[in-house]
Amino acid sequence: MGCNEGRSNEMATGWRVWRYYGGFYRGRYVRLVSAILASIAQSFLQLPIVLLVRKAFDQAIPSRDFSALTCIGVSIIALYLASGGLSLYARYAVLQVTKLVIQRMRRELLQKMYAVSRAYYSEADLDILHTMAVQDTERVDIMSNALIAVLLPALLISVVLGAALVSLDWRMSLTLAAVVPPLVVVSRRMRRAVRKRTREFHRSFEAFSKGVAFVLETMDLTRFRSAEEWETQRQKQRLEELRLTSGRIAWLWSAYSLLNSTIFAISGVIVLVLGGRAVAVGRMTLGTLVSFSAAVALLRAHLYSISVSVPRVIEGSESLSTLHEFAQLRDSRPYSGTRRSPFGGRIRLAGVSFGYRDDTVLRDIDLIIEPGSAVALVGPNGAGKSTIAYLILGFYRPQSGQLYANGQPYDALDIMHLRRQIGVVSQDPIIFPGTVWENITYGVPDPSTAQVRRAAELSTADEFIAQLPKGYDTLVGERGVLLSGGQCQRIAVARALLGQPALLILDEPTNHLDERSIRRLIDNLSGLENGPAKLIISHDTQVTDVAERVYVLREGRVIESVRG
Repeated sequence: MGCNEGRSNEMATGWRVWRYYGGFYRGRYVRLVSAILASIAQSFLQLPIVLLVRKAFDQAIPSRDFSALTCIGVSIIALYLASGGLSLYARYAVLQVTKLVIQRMRRELLQKMYAVSRAYYSEADLDILHTMAVQDTERVDIMSNALIAVLLPALLISVVLGAALVSLDWRMSLTLAAVVPPLVVVSRRMRRAVRKRTREFHRSFEAFSKGVAFVLETMDLTRFRSAEEWETQRQKQRLEELRLTSGRIAWLWSAYSLLNSTIFAISGVIVLVLGGRAVAVGRMTLGTLVSFSAAVALLRAHLYSISVSVPRVIEGSESLSTLHEFAQLRDSRPYSGTRRSPFGGRIRLAGVSFGYRDDTVLRDIDLIIEPGSAVALVGPNGAGKSTIAYLILGFYRPQSGQLYANGQPYDALDIMHLRRQIGVVSQDPIIFPGTVWENITYGVPDPSTAQVRRAAELSTADEFIAQLPKGYDTLVGERGVLLSGGQCQRIAVARALLGQPALLILDEPTNHLDERSIRRLIDNLSGLENGPAKLIISHDTQVTDVAERVYVLREGRVIESVRG
């Protein structure tokens, strides 16, 4: 009962996975059906070839009718050309559909990645997610082409050719059919083994990919510690596991292919022996034997295509299951409001408490940021300062209490719209490979040169940018490695200011900027008409000199609120 129940659940899951896959073909059925019809037409075009071969050997050659023989030859060539043309059209139509399907799948996957909460990413393995988005979608792409462009047409043609064989000689066809049951049994067992080994290979490949990403991300740390040999040895187990799993799957694919080739060869011997005997005793004409052999040869080619496609379909289906599992992930953003109200920079936290899992981080927080004001949030590391910033950004939802933007509760607001009006500079600025210009203008479509230069001036980044070899076109390197920490911080500030935010959040600016630089930045922003409100988060109490109000946070509570 348990076994049957397990199989039933597995079949139900498999059905859901393929229904998920089929959903991406909506709106593309006409092109797909035309490709299938072209494949069917191609299969029927191969029937006359078999009949023409029999006519050549039974009639034209014995009667020395060379004119008829020439016509038969020309007809066979024409049929092959027509069949090839239909095959090319079908392949083109399939590629048009499958490439659009994979594009849609990848787009929805990307949208899903943005749709899940920040809490999910705090626990997820990002390297595995990267492998899923890149490797698994590529495997589904390969599977789609193998399934629709090769496997399904080959199955259709095989059915038609099987019918032709029966019409030519049912006795010999029945003998050949006796080979099918053992082939089915062995193939089923081989497919199970291939599926299992494929799953193992995918997991070991993900581990290998994760290991390589770690090596590249921690290259400097490894060199600081002179740990190259130690790290190579640490990655050795992953490399060994990948070697073993990839070797197993490659061997299984080879064994599967060899098994099918052997069975095809046996079928050819059966035709030779039984057909030759039938011709010798006069039960079959030579033309029928040759045409039967031609049909078997065509059938063998298509069956080989099927055997080659099956492992690709199995591998793709495993990746499809992984993608489906992520698509069905029960996780969403903390807020789902739709109201888009103008935001002037006023934020209020009223009795807010929050914790990660069972660990309470904030307790009954009351905090107000007024438009245009400068507010400092200070306290020791781990007091919950950055968590307040994440709550203001709507990354998390408090367990109790409420947040308000310009008097509107967060539950009613379109949080993404609100977030566009908030500039954030994190304590470890995110700088990506590219130019200074690209880093400053990220997320802002078609900014003007004047806007970019103004943001750089306000952030005080213009001073060092002018000294760079190519100015704004200077490459910054991986994670800004070609710049100093303070330069990266200024670029991040310029990027935040380019969107003309109503609120600017500076998280631990003293990590890379000194007190004088922070004061200059605040003075620049305070001198602006309709300048943004500023929330400065720091463990350094010296930043209180630039703030109009200071909230002192300790162990998740505001213990003091004073004028700056």
